[in-house]
Amino acid sequence: MKALRLEAKLSQRELASRVARRLGSGFDFTYLSKIENDRVEHPPSTAVILALAAELDADGDELLALAGKAPPDVGELLKKSEGARLFFRSALDTGLSEDDWKRLLEDLQERGAE
Repeated sequence: MKALRLEAKLSQRELASRVARRLGSGFDFTYLSKIENDRVEHPPSTAVILALAAELDADGDELLALAGKAPPDVGELLKKSEGARLFFRSALDTGLSEDDWKRLLEDLQERGAE
């Protein structure tokens, strides 16, 4: 997080202020400091992570994954779709490698292009 903030040339106060405006609620630079220094007891909320990603022009899905959270649309789909849950669980149970996941994605993209 800190590297992304420094790359964006923002101080902690500036980034915290932007995130607070985006969230419409208080978000203090001291909390941002705790996030950057891995001193929070629990990962920030999904809304906070996505607001940080938006302000830092970063990949929200990647930041959510680093925090151990699923993107909201993925979570909603898994709640609603038994087929999606079965597919994902089955894929996990096969012990796919990173290359396997990428090939599976390519196959899905090709199928969608047909």
